Amino acid sequence: MGFFTDRLHAFPRYELYQLGVETGVYPYYRSVESASRPRLTVEGREVINFGSNNYLSLSYHPRVLEASIAATRRFGSGVTGSRLLNGTLTLHRELEAELADFYERPACLVFSTGYVANACAIAGFLGRHDVAVVDKEAHNSLLSGIRLSGASMRRFRHNDVGQLATVLERLPAEAGKGVIVDGVYSMGGDTAPLPALVDLCRRVPNTFLLDDEAHGLGVLGDRGRGAAEAQGVLGDVDLVTVTFSKTLGSCGGALLGPSDAIELLTVSSEPFIFTASNTPGSVAAALEALRILREEPDRPARLRDNVTLFLGLLAERGVPTNPAESAIVTIPLRRADEVSVASVFKDLFEAGVFVNPVIPPAVTGEAGLIRLSLMVDHDAAMLEEAAETLYKVIAAHDQL
Repeated sequence: MGFFTDRLHAFPRYELYQLGVETGVYPYYRSVESASRPRLTVEGREVINFGSNNYLSLSYHPRVLEASIAATRRFGSGVTGSRLLNGTLTLHRELEAELADFYERPACLVFSTGYVANACAIAGFLGRHDVAVVDKEAHNSLLSGIRLSGASMRRFRHNDVGQLATVLERLPAEAGKGVIVDGVYSMGGDTAPLPALVDLCRRVPNTFLLDDEAHGLGVLGDRGRGAAEAQGVLGDVDLVTVTFSKTLGSCGGALLGPSDAIELLTVSSEPFIFTASNTPGSVAAALEALRILREEPDRPARLRDNVTLFLGLLAERGVPTNPAESAIVTIPLRRADEVSVASVFKDLFEAGVFVNPVIPPAVTGEAGLIRLSLMVDHDAAMLEEAAETLYKVIAAHDQL
């Protein structure tokens, strides 16, 4: 065997990968053949779509599609350069201004992906003499930003403000400290206790709070601005990051915060400076999706109504769910080894329901989950059909 083969065989989940290749149970990298609608086509099979994060069903909205096409015709398929040089379009400026206005923040900076937004923000604000204090269930992009920054990293138990306070108390007062959390956690769908975090960070010198609202935008809050809005502290969180690849149906990300913070990133963040700019079509799509959200503020509430309905349908059938605080519904499985979780996914897929199977390290400990992301365009009949299918398949696997 050669270098790469040896590394592949040593990969912790190689057993699942190998079994999947031989039996078709491997649940990842499935080929999608249609738009991410409530029903989509995956490898020739039409399925009810709970596998995307297209919360407000905007990725196929006619206005969003037309905006993307018009921008591509005007600016071309790509900018072929970085934001620093030739890659800052008038579209970027419009989107940054409208996002800042929407979030009532002084400034905004747009990035090519949400992952890059998180990595750039952390690496741009923290250095090797600073400390990043991060929730144990924070998204991988946040951890990548910390590693890139060179800052020391401290972890605290998920949503445990008391332990966070203890960690902060033990750090030198002069050290720069970034407390880093997700407003909505991507695997569990639960929210961070943001009011308590804001209060704690205000009491600790030289500390800022970064709230990643990737899964909160368009889902929570009266105007769909995320967990911070829903919890009444939108104006108190120091920095907010969002992604365009979920609610806004596009690709990209943004950081919102004080003007000096944004200016600092434009001169200090190497990933931002040296990364190619977004494609014009993706920026235009995100901008039009944001405008639709602002014009139709009932969409997040309608989405939350779907979540409530679906949870009731599952409960009627005795299907357990973890507490649902967003548009992410998770079903814990009794047997959570990789093959068992993948087998449940396979049978659900073949029965017409497309979900996300979640195994460690995406979740902590020995847990295994079936994760479903709801959309505003899921209708009652789809949710009923899906609930019945979930019950039958999970029960057949003796996982209830």
